Amino acid sequence: MMVLKVEELVTGKKNGNGEAGEFLPEDFRDGEYEAAVTLEKQEDLKTLLAHPVTLGEQQWKSEKQREAETEPVDVPTFLKAALENKLPVVEKFLSDKNNPDVCDEYKRTALHRACLEGHLAIVEKLMEAGAQIEFRDMLESTAIHWASRGGNLDVLKLLLNKGAKISARDKLLSTALHVAVRTGHYECAEHLIACEADLNAKDREGDTPLHDAVRLNRYKMIRLLIMYGADLNIKNCAGKTPMDLVLHWQNGTKAIFDSLRENSYKTSRIATF
Repeated sequence: MMVLKVEELVTGKKNGNGEAGEFLPEDFRDGEYEAAVTLEKQEDLKTLLAHPVTLGEQQWKSEKQREAETEPVDVPTFLKAALENKLPVVEKFLSDKNNPDVCDEYKRTALHRACLEGHLAIVEKLMEAGAQIEFRDMLESTAIHWASRGGNLDVLKLLLNKGAKISARDKLLSTALHVAVRTGHYECAEHLIACEADLNAKDREGDTPLHDAVRLNRYKMIRLLIMYGADLNIKNCAGKTPMDLVLHWQNGTKAIFDSLRENSYKTSRIATF
């Protein structure tokens, strides 16, 4: 599938270079921001190993947090604190009557960041301060998209209980259920379905959550969607049903094995001479 850059999605301009970097939660330069959404339809998001934190580092971080409680907090520090779960820094910024909906160059707010990382206390604090649940970033994703991408069920439940629109769509016309299925967050997908998310909603390519589940070979997701009544015969923009994708995958796999078997046979025949 063609990878689009942020500029292409926002302006509609075509760009011949389809490359994009890995998804890095803190930094979205050079097209990496949009790649996070595109990769959901291609492969599992990569998990980075956490760096072990020593006792000395913990004490140093605690001292820095205490210092932050008395010093003014600027916008970049506030946004980073939401991502890194530094509640005192977030509280200081909000107590100074600053706008909770300030955002970065991609219109990504502290609420978006906290939802992605599953920082429930910070999400609660931001909403208490008046953060807009339906605030849209550059790709028109809302907090519910980011919560589904992050996979924290408690954060997702909180957003829905506070009135987040379950049918909200981003610039790719993806719903939160599309995102949860692509990123493999089963509990989030199950909760969205229980809250009456549209099982057969189509994204910009005409794919339903079931199309995505089949393409990514997510057996549990496929079973979940079918159990709740997802349409097996609905066609995407390419005229393919989820069942067509299954058959395509099976035929492709068979062709690979047939090729391997044929090559193995030829090699064994040569070895006998």
